[in-house]
Amino acid sequence: MWLIPTILAVLCVASVRASVGLAADEPAPPVGHFVVNKRPLIGTSEPCLLLDMSATFHIGYIRTDNTAAIVSFALPDDTMVSGDCSHRHAKLNLRFGLGWDGTFELDLAFEKNLVPTHFSLSGATMYYKLVPDMFPEAKYANARVKATMSNEQYFYTSSNAFAPHSYLCDKPQTFHFSDPDRPKSTRALSIHSVQVQPFYVPESGKFSPPETCPDDITTSPAPRTTPAPLNPIGHFSLTDTEGNPCFLLSVGVFFHVLYELKDNNTVAAEYTLPPNSTVGGGCGDAKATIALSFFQGFNLTATFKTKRNSSFELVAASVGYVREPKLFPYAKFPGEAVNEVQLDGPSLFVTDLGNSYLCKSIQFFDVGSTVKLYVTDLQVQPFAVKSTNFSEAFECAQDLPATMAPIQNATTIPAFNTTAATMMPIGNVTTILPTNATTATAVPIRNATTVRPSNTTMVPIKNATTIMTTPKPTAPPKEPPQGHFEVKDTKGHVCLLANMSLQFKVNYTKSDKKKHTGIFDLPQTAKATGFCGSDNSSLTLTFHDDAFNVTFDFVKDKAVKGKESRFNMSTIEILYTELPSIFPGTKSPDARRHVRSSTLNIFSADADKSYRCRADVYIAVTKDVSILASHVQLQPFGVKSGKFSSAEECSEDSGSNQVPVIIGVVVGVFVVAVFVVYIVVNKRKVKDQMLRTLT
Repeated sequence: MWLIPTILAVLCVASVRASVGLAADEPAPPVGHFVVNKRPLIGTSEPCLLLDMSATFHIGYIRTDNTAAIVSFALPDDTMVSGDCSHRHAKLNLRFGLGWDGTFELDLAFEKNLVPTHFSLSGATMYYKLVPDMFPEAKYANARVKATMSNEQYFYTSSNAFAPHSYLCDKPQTFHFSDPDRPKSTRALSIHSVQVQPFYVPESGKFSPPETCPDDITTSPAPRTTPAPLNPIGHFSLTDTEGNPCFLLSVGVFFHVLYELKDNNTVAAEYTLPPNSTVGGGCGDAKATIALSFFQGFNLTATFKTKRNSSFELVAASVGYVREPKLFPYAKFPGEAVNEVQLDGPSLFVTDLGNSYLCKSIQFFDVGSTVKLYVTDLQVQPFAVKSTNFSEAFECAQDLPATMAPIQNATTIPAFNTTAATMMPIGNVTTILPTNATTATAVPIRNATTVRPSNTTMVPIKNATTIMTTPKPTAPPKEPPQGHFEVKDTKGHVCLLANMSLQFKVNYTKSDKKKHTGIFDLPQTAKATGFCGSDNSSLTLTFHDDAFNVTFDFVKDKAVKGKESRFNMSTIEILYTELPSIFPGTKSPDARRHVRSSTLNIFSADADKSYRCRADVYIAVTKDVSILASHVQLQPFGVKSGKFSSAEECSEDSGSNQVPVIIGVVVGVFVVAVFVVYIVVNKRKVKDQMLRTLT
């Protein structure tokens, strides 16, 4: 057995090349078959992630003579595999020996989007050691290296519980990794063929039908900027007694259904409306209903009514479902049929009779207490249908482009020849932008008032007396209240803690087509839900009668020898409603919005500690949505006895503490110096007096 490391080392060293990549006529390495199993609450383990991959690693390093070299080696097909799976995240770790005493590891992280129902490779990390027999004459022999690939999406694939898919690509792809400590060295993973399925894996352990990569994917795929359609679009219609169309509907619907597990935790089932759903219902002059049935016991029903014979609107909706094991695994009440109904609420889809209602943007609707609908590409006409085609469409506000209205009769006033004022820096404010941001965002100053210069000429008054007045102190801006939130695991133990004050600022369009900003705080009474995993944790805060919720996802990286494992906040997702009370004069009252940023790397600390920052931290989620966070303390991993571990302070707090310390030191030195001068001068006076007395 001792020959195996030697043979591996010889083969690997012999594969050193001057450039990355295989020759066209060189055969690809063997395909490795890797499976991650998840143990459910009850029963035996089952597969939750499948990967077949043929790949070659190309690792660059610096030799002792400062020249560059590259070692290339294949991914062994007998690599050790481990990992874990959760509702929205899946992770796979591949580990194999490298040289005499080295180990090479590759972590692949996958993420599932709630809307759209797609998965992607969201990150990858390499860990290895520059062992001399593998990296001859390495300048930094035996150094441990961690290289990452992130902020891009690969293997983008549509998949859900009833239409699961795997990703398949037999064309070469190359992924590049970076290490800030060694930026000039090349690190690449060349994939010759790959098939992967990180979610909705069949119990048989076999891949679901694949979605294949495009034919022109010959280099590193660029980040996806235009996603595929959010939901499959179905086209449905009803006919009257004479066979003429009387109700037209095109729509894509994603269902997010909460249900209770046997351990009393709450999770969500997700599925989409099949385009081949069975259509039922009826048409009338004042009322029309369409019912879409699918699977066994699942349905979606919508009822419309006319209003004063001039317009129509949606007045009721219902969703029926059955907690069958495939879609609702480990449900507390398996097989139970549920029907959720929504009768009250704001007027929706209001449209003049004779027209259709059109909204391609995503809209969110709650039905009952357990169902949330994500509706896209909606066009509906329940009355006055004249043919199989929709009539002229009334477009929703979300689809209309935002335009800035011109200012009428504006006058330009020349600037005075004055000295420019200097803006003092704002203390303790950190601006955090997404890594893919393309525009700069100004740091907001709470409740700031802009004083405009008046076009006034000051006339001197002779013999005038200036009366100094003391201005009234201005009340400081009201800070958001700090809330305390926690998440418990399946055993009822606290596994995630969060103390924070949050203020949201959201740009919106008023009915006068002008841009305004809605500002609201996170209340202390927000409801906290979420989950805790070994490497992924999530916190969701819901408030204002479920009209708003914000989700924070945390990830933990793998520890490298000599360095502690760390966590950070990687994703923020916000769902909100444009309530007129918060967004006065909004052009789209009660419209549901959804924003998300998954390229963050903030609030980082050692995995066995908590993160604490009292200073204001500005987070740009999108160009129109931002969060001002303060008085933050977080611990998403390793909570013991329901209490925070020792805190790692943010740099903003340590920086802000330096100022008063420096001032205190300066003042202290000044006082001492004055005292010393006083003593010296006093002694000199006494000495002079004594001399005068003697003389």
